[in-house]
Amino acid sequence: MYKHGKTLFLTIAYPPNPTASAVVHRHLLDQFDPASFVVVTGFFPGAKRAEVPRDIKLHFIYLSFEFISSKIHRFLARIQKLTIPPFLNLYISLVKPKRIIIGYPDLYWMDICSAVAIKRKIPFIPYLHDTVVEATYASPSKTLAGQVQERIFKHAYHIAVMSEGMRDLYKRKYGIESTAWEHIYPEEPVRVPAAKENRAHWSGDVYEINHKAVIRFGNVLEKLGMQFSISNGKTREQLKAYGITGQHIRKVFYQQRHDYLVQLGTARLLLLGLNYSDECSVHEDELATIFSTKTPEYLGSGSLIIYNGPSHYYLADFLTEKCCGVVIDTKDENIIYRELKHILDHYENYQSMIDNAAAAMSVFDPGLVSSKLVHTLDV
Repeated sequence: MYKHGKTLFLTIAYPPNPTASAVVHRHLLDQFDPASFVVVTGFFPGAKRAEVPRDIKLHFIYLSFEFISSKIHRFLARIQKLTIPPFLNLYISLVKPKRIIIGYPDLYWMDICSAVAIKRKIPFIPYLHDTVVEATYASPSKTLAGQVQERIFKHAYHIAVMSEGMRDLYKRKYGIESTAWEHIYPEEPVRVPAAKENRAHWSGDVYEINHKAVIRFGNVLEKLGMQFSISNGKTREQLKAYGITGQHIRKVFYQQRHDYLVQLGTARLLLLGLNYSDECSVHEDELATIFSTKTPEYLGSGSLIIYNGPSHYYLADFLTEKCCGVVIDTKDENIIYRELKHILDHYENYQSMIDNAAAAMSVFDPGLVSSKLVHTLDV
């Protein structure tokens, strides 16, 4: 990973944590010799466990209750601000890293790790999957987010971000140069020869950035008589609390990745969605820069991608520019119903979009993205 010494990769988002960010980090680190880095991470009680990669030096020092209670999570994070630095210092002394990469989206983790890296005078690179200030402007952590962002912008060796959308925002808004380490798609596409099921699928978490879009999809799919499968860490009860309910909904979890990819390929529609800024508490700059980590998986599936949300967001721009998915920019469920019905009635006419989606996967090529990481470390 780094020719001048080992890299310490600090992130709570890594298997067995089953979140999307954990998949991103695993796919990235899978491109490198495990002897060249060490992962220090966290444990999530209450979350389903994903498969842990073999041969990785993995150490757990952070306890997150994010899947149980955000209030408990914030409380424990404040306590661990005192208890974690000694453990980090221990691993820094043992590993003697020449570079530290800090994976974000956990603000408290970024706060703790960046402070330790600065104190130990070790060059560090934040890898931001979300914006920092914009993603927290309506939360109790807003003040802390401002402090952390100011710190990393001032002291970080370089900034890595999740997408070109984030890179453009940081350049335009803050004058900060960054490098996009896109979500690697390491597998060969799994193409399923069987006929498509009468099913639409949503992968990934449902929360403040997208829950309205998922509700709209759910309501429309029920009227269309389609099954709606959802794979993420939420329970059926948690989804119901968001208003996502109905007999057509199937809550699914795939421990084996191949099984998950097969399910993507057997669905007629794969769903992406982001909320409009006036229907949630998330800053528009955060919404407009999000690039859902499930997108590369969708692109290689052989199924048609449908997006609901503003067309000026980066995710919609990507689908439009690559002509690899249908963008439906409306909150009106009647319009969404008519568009989806037309698509389902003329599904064969969208084969070119499915083919374009496969070509668009080149953005997430393992060699391309890993070379960006190596270049960033060596700059």
